[in-house]
Amino acid sequence: MKKLKAGIVGFGRIGQFGHYTEMNEYPDRFEVAAVADILPERLEDARKKNPAIQTCSSLEEMLANSDLDIITIATRHPDHVPMALKIMEAGKIAVVEKPVATSLQEMDELLAAGKAHPGKLYFRHNRRFEAPFIKVRQLIRDDVIGSVQYIKLYRSVGFCRRNDWMTMTEFYGGLLTNWGPHLIDQALQFLEAPVADLWADVRSVVSIGDGDDLFKILLKAENGRLADIEVSGSNTMPGRQMEITGNRGTIVYNGGKEIEVRRIDPSVELKPLKPHPETPGLSYGNHDEKLYFVEEKYQVPEIPFSTLWVKIHESVTEGKEFPITPAEAREVVRVTEEAFRKSGFKPILNYKRS
Repeated sequence: MKKLKAGIVGFGRIGQFGHYTEMNEYPDRFEVAAVADILPERLEDARKKNPAIQTCSSLEEMLANSDLDIITIATRHPDHVPMALKIMEAGKIAVVEKPVATSLQEMDELLAAGKAHPGKLYFRHNRRFEAPFIKVRQLIRDDVIGSVQYIKLYRSVGFCRRNDWMTMTEFYGGLLTNWGPHLIDQALQFLEAPVADLWADVRSVVSIGDGDDLFKILLKAENGRLADIEVSGSNTMPGRQMEITGNRGTIVYNGGKEIEVRRIDPSVELKPLKPHPETPGLSYGNHDEKLYFVEEKYQVPEIPFSTLWVKIHESVTEGKEFPITPAEAREVVRVTEEAFRKSGFKPILNYKRS
């Protein structure tokens, strides 16, 4: 098996505890050989983890002095596309952290470069490989709850008055650009059809910065399915992470190792009925039909959260198709941009890019 020599540009929280840790789970596939960061203490962190690692103060230094196959970008949001362009131009593979781009125009520039450098561009929409998400999609495909109608995806980061750069629109910060790409990507997979309509509300409630910390997006697909996406940094009583409703039942996931389903017993046939024009009885419901429900629990499969890196390695070394396509990544950026536009919440991008 070919081992890819990898570099990480940006060695903060996601660089260290995401990219670095995940790639090191596959020592037969990746060797993290170099790290670049503008902060000397971050480079010292890298040397403590691996004394043999090459440390650089910039991406340019890494490109000039490192014999790498692949470089993954874990920097501030506005740097993602400019750095990816430089990496591909240097003949190396670029893995772009979300948000992949800060605008649709920028995304199209990135995709054009990807076409000019085939096989050199990958997108880190890693929550496509979350085990609960994968299991729920399987249950839908197995027709457990019948025809899917409504998809609710929710995350809470707690009541958090965050005050770092991620809260500042100058850096394209806020929850919609931080958590949004994850859940938008999952929602688009659940919808299984192009988006026909979009509604959004984006606002800042308790954040120290001027970025958003509460958003809701409603996506209606051409097949009629509706996705409700909500992320909050101001909710002291969080809700369920996933709730999928079909015409025969509901799937619920709220963390942990189990997915719950309550559905009409599969043996029950929903026969055609006619509504009664008379005044209804004193009790609510349908007195001509008795429904029986079953409650089931499914175990979340043991799928590594770092599976994305295996898929990248297989694509690079074996030519297998990478499951996150350029068109899918572009649609995530489009929906994000449209959500900002529809809500009237406008990010301010005056950051000096690399």
